[in-house]
Amino acid sequence: MRRLLLAIVVTTALASSAWAFEDFSGTRSLGMGGASRAWAIGDEGPLLNPSGMTVAKTYDIEAAYGYAGRLSDNFLHASIVDSTSSYNLAGGLYYTYHTADRGGGVSAHGHEWGFALALPFGEFVSLGGTIKYFRIEDDDVFAGHDGGLTFDLGATVRPMPMLSLALVGTNLRDLGNSQATQGVGYGAALIPTPSLVVALDGLTRLTPDNKTGRKGTSVMVGADLTIAARIGVRAGGGYDAVTGNGYFTLGFSAISEVGAFDAGLREDLIRSEVSPGVQRPRETVVGVSLRLFVPAEQTPPPQ
Repeated sequence: MRRLLLAIVVTTALASSAWAFEDFSGTRSLGMGGASRAWAIGDEGPLLNPSGMTVAKTYDIEAAYGYAGRLSDNFLHASIVDSTSSYNLAGGLYYTYHTADRGGGVSAHGHEWGFALALPFGEFVSLGGTIKYFRIEDDDVFAGHDGGLTFDLGATVRPMPMLSLALVGTNLRDLGNSQATQGVGYGAALIPTPSLVVALDGLTRLTPDNKTGRKGTSVMVGADLTIAARIGVRAGGGYDAVTGNGYFTLGFSAISEVGAFDAGLREDLIRSEVSPGVQRPRETVVGVSLRLFVPAEQTPPPQ
């Protein structure tokens, strides 16, 4: 019986590697429970909702590291996002590298490149898209599918300055591999003051995870408070439909005129059962990042 239970736990842990890239959604988003689709400024734009890049005028260069403890997943990430164009066109580039040691000589590697553009239409609506290319290697390959080209499409609507709404279609071209699960994301953000954001998100997976067979709707909620333009604190939580676990998150930022240091933590609180008496492994995710704020002089468009 002990051997059977051990086999179930090990098999489940290995199967959960299917959603590796979806584990990384940005350090600040991590601290907010993943609820950033309706306020996807900076690096969160290309990752979660490309249309969100137009919400704030920023030119950021970011480097990040993430670690998911359950399977020793490591992420190295870099991005450039510029929304300061006088034409109101926002653009972003990013690259994410994933690696993991599964034990027993089994390893996993993967690469994700993305290019995003967004354009506002008047003061209330913004549309955007992200083209993504995956290259999957070793244990992340599923049924011969080792990646390919897919894309996201997103819309942000701001009916009033203190409210933002978002709708995002993710991985709309089916690649047949678990690193690019198709889904629909949606969210709402309340911005009562420029220093406070409260957000609620949902993510419905339309195709099941190829290794766990799970799909459904994840729910995320979080808040971001900036104190005296120098300190940022975040907190959140949610339910993950892939693992069936409930979690909480915390985040912190130290901010200056030229850049910022960010950190985030996610920890599972409630674990679902694989079988009677056998719970899914606990997930701990940590992330850190450095942001550089690039001064940008806007040149008036030609007449």
